[in-house]
Amino acid sequence: MLSLRALNHFSVLAAEGSYSRAAARLHLTQSALSRSIQMLERDLGLKLIDRSQSGMLLTQSGQTVLTRAQRILAEASELKRESELIKGLDTGAVSFGVGVFPAASFLTPLLTQLAQDYPGIKVQVEIESWQRLRQMLDADSLDFVVAITHSLPPSEDFIVRPLPAQHAGLFVRANHPLLAVKRASLKNALGHYRIAATHLPPRARTQLATIYRIVNVDDLPIALECNSVETLRAVALNSDVVLFCMKEAIGEDLRTGKLIQLPFSYTAKSELTSGIIHPIRRTLSPAAKQIIALIEEHMTVE
Repeated sequence: MLSLRALNHFSVLAAEGSYSRAAARLHLTQSALSRSIQMLERDLGLKLIDRSQSGMLLTQSGQTVLTRAQRILAEASELKRESELIKGLDTGAVSFGVGVFPAASFLTPLLTQLAQDYPGIKVQVEIESWQRLRQMLDADSLDFVVAITHSLPPSEDFIVRPLPAQHAGLFVRANHPLLAVKRASLKNALGHYRIAATHLPPRARTQLATIYRIVNVDDLPIALECNSVETLRAVALNSDVVLFCMKEAIGEDLRTGKLIQLPFSYTAKSELTSGIIHPIRRTLSPAAKQIIALIEEHMTVE
């Protein structure tokens, strides 16, 4: 079935003239974008793009489809805008909170989209631990939060909309000394390197203690605790610390090989499910519902 999303991918690719630039603009991997274009060609039964040593070129069919696709996308955008005006989605104020790891995986592209497509919505974002975000929810200072809640499950007073799981791991920069250590000796060598992490809940500390072969979690060799994933990432890229983080929060560095996951066997406890949480007693505004829908979309994009 022909989709607006695929037409948009094709339009952006044609505008950028490069799979890498188009994928970055769309917040997709190049492989995901390539599959989307292939599916569009299959659905239309047409060859849209030729690749050559000089780059990519639209075929004659591709030029024709692009013209029609741009017209369809423009009409769809206008229809969406008119429906949002009717529902009141273009105005209002929304305050929401985000946990550190979920924020790193979706917040920047989400806020960029809101600034571009919903300029009438005033947005306030708090990046905090789930414990602190829950206090703010109880005080009615937030409409909803996005957080990992394993250490403190929400009570029955909250509605929880599950999001895709995030996966914890240990990561080091390319050319880190640990990457030259044989796997059988890796756990022994790991103890010589300290950890950079966010403020860790008990479950994460227990997981790390098992990997480091430490009985008392208070003896973990933590060099840096900071609730900024970007800061932790920069330290890991420029030193020999071992980064404890969610894979989804550093996806681009893993794809480019700047950070590499250490090959330990992780238990099911390393998979953490985040959710969108809001009080049952509080009715969400149309703008808040729209932002939640966008968060769910961003969190499920490959």
